[in-house]
Amino acid sequence: MAGGKHTRGQHGAVGTGTRRGVLATLVAGVVVVGAVAAGAVGGIGGDGRGTVVRVVDGDTLIADIRGEETTIRLLNIDTPETKDPDQPVQCLGPEASEFLAERLPAGTEIELEYDQERTDRYGRTLAGVLESDSLVNAEIAAAGLGVPVLFEPNDRFLPEVEEAASTAQADGLGLFAADIACTIPAQIAEVAQAADGIPTTVEGDPAGPLAEAATVVEDADALVAGLADDGLPGLGNAVLAAPLMAQYMSERREEAGDVLERGTTGHERMQEAKTAYDEEQERLRKEKEERERREREERERQEREEREREEQEREEREERERKERERKAQQQPAASSSGSSSSGKSGGSSSGSSSGSSIGSSSGSGTSSGSSSSGSGSSGGSSSGKSSSGGSSGSSCVPYGPEILYSDDGGYTGKRYGMPGGKTFRKCS
Repeated sequence: MAGGKHTRGQHGAVGTGTRRGVLATLVAGVVVVGAVAAGAVGGIGGDGRGTVVRVVDGDTLIADIRGEETTIRLLNIDTPETKDPDQPVQCLGPEASEFLAERLPAGTEIELEYDQERTDRYGRTLAGVLESDSLVNAEIAAAGLGVPVLFEPNDRFLPEVEEAASTAQADGLGLFAADIACTIPAQIAEVAQAADGIPTTVEGDPAGPLAEAATVVEDADALVAGLADDGLPGLGNAVLAAPLMAQYMSERREEAGDVLERGTTGHERMQEAKTAYDEEQERLRKEKEERERREREERERQEREEREREEQEREEREERERKERERKAQQQPAASSSGSSSSGKSGGSSSGSSSGSSIGSSSGSGTSSGSSSSGSGSSGGSSSGKSSSGGSSGSSCVPYGPEILYSDDGGYTGKRYGMPGGKTFRKCS
């Protein structure tokens, strides 16, 4: 698995340094198993002695037998491929080759034990390989680096190899380990962990967890499909397609199916959460839109009412101003008419008064004639009449009281009129 995606066909589960440490432990542990198996086989020896020249892969080596290099294919054991041109390097294939190379380095003396058929269709010699009375075929199986295989009719070493492989399965070694990334158990465990990690509840938007859950389902589905026999090479575990591994693989397929079911359930849960979240967001969105619409309408209503109020106030103000102008216009002619009437009456009174005064004065002194006084009165009446006429046409001001002569050097020398209390005001001009 890489970046949430299922990675197929990679065997690099163990680094070189770690691999050697693991292999050293396995070699030490499986020699005992191989020795027990060799004791059970018995009779290995005779003309089946040779010297290791080199190791080809996890279940094949070349040995010098009687001066001739012979390719030996170990019976009843099959290890992951490293040299098949039609397949990628399989899980723990290099580790199996390294195991055999460390177990049987060049120059190691070996014993060969044969079964009914001594060669296969490729011309390789089929044999059980022993070193120090330990069956190496079973040692490979005990390390979990190979699986039991039967090519009829050769089954002589099969029981020992099957027993060793069963022990490796029980102990979770090699191909059966859950902590080596490329193995089937590890791949199932990784997807299972992801499936079990799908949350039950999510705060906020479940879009992220939903996408992760979808990836888990894709990975689990790909894993289930890959666990079919024809899919195992793509998972880097073609060796587990061996018929004798059918029961083991059936259990793994069932396990992977359970993981897929858990992943699917988690994905459905996230999908429901996403649907509920989206519906809630839609509800909130509509509520917000409705709230904003009402607020907008309220603002518009208030603005409209304010405009109407201002318009009404403006109209009322203009109406008041219009009425005030009309009132003033009606009062203006009345004031002019009243001024003319007052001027006429004042002139007549002044004339009479002046005439009387003059007559009185003349009578008292005996120096003026009555006609002269009368003339003066007429003149005063005429003057008063003209003054009234001039006042009416030139100004709206109406003199009040008798005219008082006034003369101050450098001051106002025009007419002024008396008022009650000794007050005076100047004539309007």
